[in-house]
Amino acid sequence: MQYRRMLALAAVSAVVLGRARPATAQELTWRNGVTFYADNTEFFNPYRTGETLLGGQVLSYLSAALGPRTEVIAGFFGNHQSGGTGFFDPFKPILGFRYRTDQSLGVIGTLVTEDRHGYLEPLEGTLLDIVRPVEYGVQWREQHTAGGGEIFLNWQRLNTARSREIFDYGLLLHADPARWLRLELQGHGLHHGGQLYTAGEPVANNEVLALGAQVSGKLPLAGASSLRVFQLMSHGDIDSLLPGRPDHGYGTYIRAAVTPWNWLELFAIQWWGHDYLSNEGDANYNSQGSDPSFYRSYRQYQEIGLLRRTPIESGLTLDTEFRIHRVDNRPSIAIGTSPWEYSYRVVVRAPFSLHVGSPSAGVDSAGQ
Repeated sequence: MQYRRMLALAAVSAVVLGRARPATAQELTWRNGVTFYADNTEFFNPYRTGETLLGGQVLSYLSAALGPRTEVIAGFFGNHQSGGTGFFDPFKPILGFRYRTDQSLGVIGTLVTEDRHGYLEPLEGTLLDIVRPVEYGVQWREQHTAGGGEIFLNWQRLNTARSREIFDYGLLLHADPARWLRLELQGHGLHHGGQLYTAGEPVANNEVLALGAQVSGKLPLAGASSLRVFQLMSHGDIDSLLPGRPDHGYGTYIRAAVTPWNWLELFAIQWWGHDYLSNEGDANYNSQGSDPSFYRSYRQYQEIGLLRRTPIESGLTLDTEFRIHRVDNRPSIAIGTSPWEYSYRVVVRAPFSLHVGSPSAGVDSAGQ
C-alpha cells in the first residue's frame, strides 16, 4: 500500500511539474553590412605619416531575439584591403549577448562601437573607424532625456609569454540642461600589463580626460550649427618616456561647424597642446612624434573640412569628407609649398537584413 501511494504521488508530480509550457516567442534575423572605403592622408610631418587605405569590409551575423529585452548574436567580420594578398585580413568572430530597454544597453562580447564611442579625435583617432571597427569586452549605455553615458572595457590582447596583455577602457557622460546645451566628460585609458607573464616589457598606462561643453542650434543661412570647447589632460605613455620628458600634459580643443542650406557641413578645429599625449588619439595632436625620439612640448594644430552624409536608398549611405591640416606651421610638399596638408575619405555603407525565423509560441519547453 505504501509503495502504491508513493508511485501515485510520483505520477501526479510528473504531470504537474513536467507538463508542456509555451516557450517565449523568438525571432531569428540574419543581419549584414557591407562597407567600401577609400581613405587617403597626404601628411609630411614628424607626427603622422601619409597612408592610403582602399578596400571593403563585410559584417554578417545571426541575431536571435530571445525576448523583448535580450539578444544573442553570432557571425563574422572580414576586411579585404585592395592590393592585399589575404582574402580577409583581419577575419574576426562576432559573438555577443545584448540586453536592451528603452534607456539601456548592456553588452558582453562584441561591443557596439559606432563613431568610436563618440570620442573626440585627440582621444581616439578617426582612423579607428576603419582599422578597428570590431571590439570585444563588456559595455553599458544609458540614454535619458536629461543625459546619459557609457562605460566599456575593450580587451585587445591576452597576456602570454611573448606579449603583455592590452586593453583599453572608457567612461563617457553627458548632461543636457537645455535643448541647446550639452555638458560632456570623456575619459579613456590604455593599459599594457598582466600578472602571468612579463614578456620582457614594463607595465605601462596612458590615461586621457576631456571636460567640455557643446552649444548647438539653427542659425539664419548657416543652418544647423554647433560649437564644442574642451579642456584635455593626459598622463603616462605606452612607449617608454625618455629621461626628463614630462608624463603629464594638457590641451584645448575647439570645433565650430555650420551647415549652409542643411546640405554640407563646414567645420574648423583649433588645438593648442602642451606635452599632450594619447596613444590611441590622432597623432597630429600629440607632442611626441611617430618616432618617439622626436618631441615638441608646445603644439598648434588646425583643421578645416567639408563633410556630407548622404542617404541614397534602402538604408545605403554615402559619407564624404575632405580636410586640410596645418601642423605647427611646418612646411609641407602636399599642397605646393604651403604649410597645409590634406586628407579625404569616401565611405559607402550598405546594410541589409533577412528574417529567417518565426515566433515559436506553442512549442513545449522540452522541444517536443
